[in-house]
Amino acid sequence: MSGQTRKLDQDHSMAPAIDPEIKPIDLGMPRPWRIALRLVEFQMQLVFDLTGTIVVGRAHAESGFYPDIDLSAFKGNELGVSREHLYFKLDGDRVVIVDNSSANGTQLNGDWLKSDQPYPLRHGDEITLGLMKLQVELLINPFID
Repeated sequence: MSGQTRKLDQDHSMAPAIDPEIKPIDLGMPRPWRIALRLVEFQMQLVFDLTGTIVVGRAHAESGFYPDIDLSAFKGNELGVSREHLYFKLDGDRVVIVDNSSANGTQLNGDWLKSDQPYPLRHGDEITLGLMKLQVELLINPFID
């Protein structure tokens, strides 16, 4: 019997058949956007999944504020990054950034952003927070197979 599958003694005649129709619930949750921010000066990436709003800035331990992406360890304070400098969020099927009235402003591909206005992001865009340059890489777009 070597190499053959052992036949189990099971009665399948009364088992319900599986419905072949795929229902939305069967598909599970949609994949999130996966985004990498390359810190140009440090030649390293910060990778995160975007399913809602992500705050980018600097931690402030005295007040107990910790952003989702903390740039303190990357000279964030010296380079002019505010505590709640920028938001990444979803707008329909696209990713947008919003400058949160930061002290030193935000640039997208060299153009200054107006505070509290959403701007769409594309793969390869450069964001500058104060003097900190970040390169955007859209690693997973859940709307493209």
